[in-house]
Amino acid sequence: MKSRDDFSKATKKELAERVGHLCSNPECRVLTKGAKTDSNGTVGIGVAAHITAAAIGGPRYDASLTKQQRKSFDNGIWLCQSCARIIDVDVAKYSVSLLKSWRAQAEEFSNTNIGKKIYDEHTVKKEIIKSTIEHISGWSGSSSSDLAIKAIQIKEAELSSLDSRFNVTTNIIDGKVSSLIEPKYHDIELKIAAADKNDDTLYSCLLGLEEEGREFSIDTSKINISGSPLFEQMIARPGGVFQAGAVKQKIQCELYATNNDENLFLASCRAHIYGGTKKTIIEGLALNSFLSFSTEMSDISKSTFSIRTSSWLGKKLSKLPFFPKLIKAIDILSKSGKLKVVHDHPELGEIIIAQTNLSDKGEVFIGQVVSLLKYVHKARIVNNYLNSDLTYQYFNASEEEVKALDELSDLIGSPVIITADQIESNPKLKVLLCEGFCEDESFIGTPNTCIRIYGPGSLKQLFNQAIPEYFIRHQYNNVGVATNEELIENTEVELELQMSDSSQYIKSVTQYK
Repeated sequence: MKSRDDFSKATKKELAERVGHLCSNPECRVLTKGAKTDSNGTVGIGVAAHITAAAIGGPRYDASLTKQQRKSFDNGIWLCQSCARIIDVDVAKYSVSLLKSWRAQAEEFSNTNIGKKIYDEHTVKKEIIKSTIEHISGWSGSSSSDLAIKAIQIKEAELSSLDSRFNVTTNIIDGKVSSLIEPKYHDIELKIAAADKNDDTLYSCLLGLEEEGREFSIDTSKINISGSPLFEQMIARPGGVFQAGAVKQKIQCELYATNNDENLFLASCRAHIYGGTKKTIIEGLALNSFLSFSTEMSDISKSTFSIRTSSWLGKKLSKLPFFPKLIKAIDILSKSGKLKVVHDHPELGEIIIAQTNLSDKGEVFIGQVVSLLKYVHKARIVNNYLNSDLTYQYFNASEEEVKALDELSDLIGSPVIITADQIESNPKLKVLLCEGFCEDESFIGTPNTCIRIYGPGSLKQLFNQAIPEYFIRHQYNNVGVATNEELIENTEVELELQMSDSSQYIKSVTQYK
């Protein structure tokens, strides 16, 4: 038999009472003692647990403690039965210092809550949800916590129950509450009228909605709605705004870059189609929101395209979405190409939804797209070569920066090599003769010499971000070097490189001198 150093009744009572008979685990805090049902007396689920074990071999046993220390108050903690079991089966997780910290927190909790009401979890949630609903009903801002979300769901259910013909979705954004009400059927009738018969604002708005699907907004104080208790309750609230728009349907589309010779698929996308009796509107986004398009179909149809580089902001240049496809589109668009969006209709076949036309505006837009893609493509080449980690940011590149980027990206791809027959005259260079220069030991006057000159690159930044330093190397192979000037150390002289049939000039880029 192993001897155990158990707590006395007095110690157990003190451990329980100092924490108000609550479990000392801060994630638990359950009440461990209460009245029995239908009888006298109490029932308890509390345990006076040892922080270090009461016997050899137990969890966290400390051989350095005396018997008296092992069964003292300082070695105890009050827990519910579940938590008492947990701390003993996972000793590594529940250390001595952690358990002592629990006890200290529990004692502080019981001390600071003397004289205060204790609410159970259900009551707390109920009261918070009730309070949040009251805020929503009063059109005030609310928390975005789980309880607030639950409150919104309750409010949506309440509103939907007022008229089962509609679906209601409620949102709270920047402290403002909005409810989206969508009809479940096509033949729902409501009566809407202007509060002031002499005000034709509502009539004009409704006419635009009917004929063109044009969305409108109007203060609820200016209208009356009947035929639905849901709408009647919504517009009865002061300070509201009533917004109405046509129901939008989604259609599947494909985006292409095309010209007379090639047709390149870029991406699938979805568009919204809506409208009225006189106009139909189709609008959508493609290429991860990089490209937007809109078409108005009426007596004269027209399409509008725009690029949204905001969708690239903060993204790494090396990981811009769809960019490999966009690079392939550059050549097509540069050769009298255009962008087009098509929809494969189950009965009518392929229908062109939107396309850039060959008018002045269409050509200008395609030119802007091509210029941007070329610039970003070259920047990606430089970013990779210099091992940078650039992100896309708004930029305003000068003409000099564009030229410097063109030069650098071209040299990264391939150095410039020029043979002697392509050089019209002997190159002349200004050089500084270094300290200790000795004419007899120099290369001046000798044939078949190799000359290398390094100059700092002129491109210093991309997308408002500094890039690592690089150098442009000018190398002349198999040349003679001559000068008419006196050769004195620490002076600048002009050298003439005398070209021969075997001479060669190479221009390249390097990160090192």
